[in-house]
Amino acid sequence: MFNPQNYAFNEHALPVILVAFFMLSLGTFVYLRKKTSSINKAFLWICLSVFLWLVATALGYLSADPEVASSWFKIDNLGVVFIGINVYFFTVSFLGLNRKAVVLSGYAAALVLGLMIISSDFLVVGVRRYFWGYFPIWGPRGSIVLAFFFSLMLSSLIELYRGFKTTESALRRRQIAYFLIALSGAFTGSVDYMPALGVEIYPFGYLSIAFFASIVTYAIVRHQLMDIQVIIKKTIVFAGLFGAAYAIFASFAYLGSVLFENITPNRWVAMAPSVIIIVLMLRPLENFLRNTTERYLFQKSYDYKRLLRTFSDEVLTVLDINQLVNLTVNKLIDVIKLDNAAILLKSKSGERYDVAASFGVGGQRAEIRDTDPMVVFLRETGKYKLYSGPEKKNMSSGIVSAIDGLKPALAIPLMHQADLIGILTLGAKKSDEEFTPDDIDILLPLARTLSIAIANARLFEQLSESQAQAAQREKMAVIGTLSAGINHEICNPLGIARGQCEMFLLNLKEGIYAGKTQEELLEKAKEIMQKVINETDRATVITRKLSSFAKPAKGRPEGGVYIGEELGEVLSLVEHEFKLDNIEVKHEIPYDIPAVRADRKQVQEILFNIIRNAAQSIEGSGTISVSARLSGKHVLVDISDTGAGINETDLVQIFNPFFTTKEPGKGTGLGLFIVKQIIERNGGRITVKSEPGAGTIFTLAFAVSEKNGGKTENAGAFSERAD
Repeated sequence: MFNPQNYAFNEHALPVILVAFFMLSLGTFVYLRKKTSSINKAFLWICLSVFLWLVATALGYLSADPEVASSWFKIDNLGVVFIGINVYFFTVSFLGLNRKAVVLSGYAAALVLGLMIISSDFLVVGVRRYFWGYFPIWGPRGSIVLAFFFSLMLSSLIELYRGFKTTESALRRRQIAYFLIALSGAFTGSVDYMPALGVEIYPFGYLSIAFFASIVTYAIVRHQLMDIQVIIKKTIVFAGLFGAAYAIFASFAYLGSVLFENITPNRWVAMAPSVIIIVLMLRPLENFLRNTTERYLFQKSYDYKRLLRTFSDEVLTVLDINQLVNLTVNKLIDVIKLDNAAILLKSKSGERYDVAASFGVGGQRAEIRDTDPMVVFLRETGKYKLYSGPEKKNMSSGIVSAIDGLKPALAIPLMHQADLIGILTLGAKKSDEEFTPDDIDILLPLARTLSIAIANARLFEQLSESQAQAAQREKMAVIGTLSAGINHEICNPLGIARGQCEMFLLNLKEGIYAGKTQEELLEKAKEIMQKVINETDRATVITRKLSSFAKPAKGRPEGGVYIGEELGEVLSLVEHEFKLDNIEVKHEIPYDIPAVRADRKQVQEILFNIIRNAAQSIEGSGTISVSARLSGKHVLVDISDTGAGINETDLVQIFNPFFTTKEPGKGTGLGLFIVKQIIERNGGRITVKSEPGAGTIFTLAFAVSEKNGGKTENAGAFSERAD
């Protein structure tokens, strides 16, 4: 079968072979991009079956012996039989459909048909000579193969069309559309069946496959089909570098062989040293070029797990606003590999946004007015702005803004309590990749969490801006904590004393103490009473100032706040981090739990801080449970964890400012202190129960809202389970 005498040159075979290797190369690239992906594997199998079909067809064209040609065409049709089921398997994997039984049955049928085709005259009963060369003759059983092939191909086209119609994502619709177009074009290659049935039509199926491969390649480069945009660019650059280096190396090897020909007349012996040099140097040269390409031309895709861990462990616990924004920019630059990044924060006047931290934007510190078109867009819509890539047309690409001077590829609003407190801009990736929907899905929750961190840092800054040293801040925070007790323990007794004094003066005025001389009694009483009144007024003023100092400056309780809805908002911020840490969140909020009276955004902050504290107390995997129940005129929310628990000594101090059980530098000790202040300002209370090794339970109590009589059935329900 491989005897050279059995083959003759045929110009019709060359383009078929070229397309075959094009498909094989494309399939290999896709597979190497992500070997564990069933989608990438299925695409490789399509390419392998097409490669087998086309190469065997070309060898059949080249065959000079009819029997040899017939053998190749049996192998050719083995590839054809597997094309249909491979296309169907790719389609259902690409669309995320569960068609396991159909796929397994299809492969079983293809295997049986394939074995029958190559081992007998089940399908190919001979060959016929056309102007392009030999071509197989099908027997009557060809209808079975046709029915099998067309049923799978048509099913694939129908599934793709359904996926296109039902998918909401614009990028996903484009990806499906391009593959649908590519597959429809490839389907026209079915005309190759006609010559096998005796109709003399030139088999241009290889052109249909070339169209298919070209469309898929375009979709990969332009629309991240199968997430392999960069591999194509890397391969092209690497191939060019490798070809150039290898050409230089081969030239030296050739010169070496010429020199050795002067030593020995045997040409093969003269070439031996060059062959040895090539074998020894090929692998080091390949590794060198690959590393050079990776290091200087492209950056590897970032690890989103590392990004989330970096933010949760190093960034979000920082309470110094300047350190927070600068650390955020530096970490984004380092992890995602960006050309530039910047954070703009709203000024105290609210009339502009200043660049608080930046990298790679030429040190620009210009202010941007709150009337800037981009600022208005971000504030009013709350949506991100993508400056390039497939989604840019959906994001008001015509806006011209002063922010453009920061050279952003993506601008994300930093929203807190429905207010635009800042803007995060990210420049282009050094990898040349555009921001994908997966990037957006990671960066938006991160930005929402960053907004809370910035708001907390600003609150901390406001509490401590008049204090120069940490010791003074701690002292004032302790005074603020004790102010409620001071107000109760001192003001009330002094108020009673003041009342007694006033009563004494009143009795004196009414003549009750008539037995004493008026001059003596009046002088003495006036002296005592005046001192008591002065001291009482002084103590009252001091305690009122302390109490006022301890209260947060923002937030007003309102009705119609549903715990389930606010819990859902909070979990959307932390679900990525918790999944990475193997922490499961179980929540059960009954549908008939009424609304509570509180500030909606502050309820979110309360839940966020407590749930995140619970997660930090868990080592390894664990569970956080959130439940709610109605008790009289209050809604009680229980938040429990399977963490290490808290000993009795620490338990009585956890709400004190600056008290923390974390390692130095890992916490400020203000989290639960602030939570307690916010809850109490909203008319609620917080209690805690814990034992070492048995976890911790925080119980929050909120007053039922008077709106709707405190009952709204099925409103604010959130009783599903989140992992």
